[in-house]
Amino acid sequence: MSRKALLYILIVSLFFGCAQKSQKKKSTELLVFSGAGLTNVVSELAEIYKTENDVDIKLNFASSGTLARQIEQGAQPSVYISANEKWVDYLINLDLVVPESKEKVVGTSLAVIVPSDSETDTITFLDHFPEQFKGRLSIGDPKHVPAGDYAWKAIESGGYEDVLSDRILPAKDVRSALMVVELGEVEMGIVYKTDALKSKKVKIVSIVPEELHPPIGFYASILKNKNNEQTKLFYNFLTSEEAKDIWIKHGFKIE
Repeated sequence: MSRKALLYILIVSLFFGCAQKSQKKKSTELLVFSGAGLTNVVSELAEIYKTENDVDIKLNFASSGTLARQIEQGAQPSVYISANEKWVDYLINLDLVVPESKEKVVGTSLAVIVPSDSETDTITFLDHFPEQFKGRLSIGDPKHVPAGDYAWKAIESGGYEDVLSDRILPAKDVRSALMVVELGEVEMGIVYKTDALKSKKVKIVSIVPEELHPPIGFYASILKNKNNEQTKLFYNFLTSEEAKDIWIKHGFKIE
């Protein structure tokens, strides 16, 4: 065989070898969009899954509404985890999510928090809540942050909306609402209990009564254009027995 023929065969083999590797890498990548309130737990779950299955998982955390808008504008995650049902339904109505895949994974509660060095140790949300602090209240922006929407509904149910409307400091997501309180820039905030428990810079002074707001649920779903076997395996892992232990460890409620 001539040297040119051997060189041609070598080049062709290298080309197809690289193409196969590229295809393999592409088939084992997953992009997951998740509400910011799940940052710690979803990061841990993704790391466990990556180790056990040799899958490269990319994570994108933001408010559920922001993520839904990104998907509407062309972003293509495999799995979307929303902090409420509304934004999953929004994408279902746009024919972007597999309707049957919508599943409530876990729940949590709302906590009223103050900086850890605050002199306030406890309050009663149902007992003249606005009169128990003087400054501003940090919550997620109710327009696109589920935690903020839940908080605002609780405020309305308590009859405090008129008194507090000018004292609300809306944040881009629930983690940002938490950070503002951590930094002492506001006197008080309302965030998920699971986020508050992770911070050493705030303390919980009250749990918002659950009857004042809709049930808090985190919903997983599969995007229509990513409805493949690898996506389904990770999606099923989120509700597996192994994953349940991780959710519970982070303070979430399994129903």
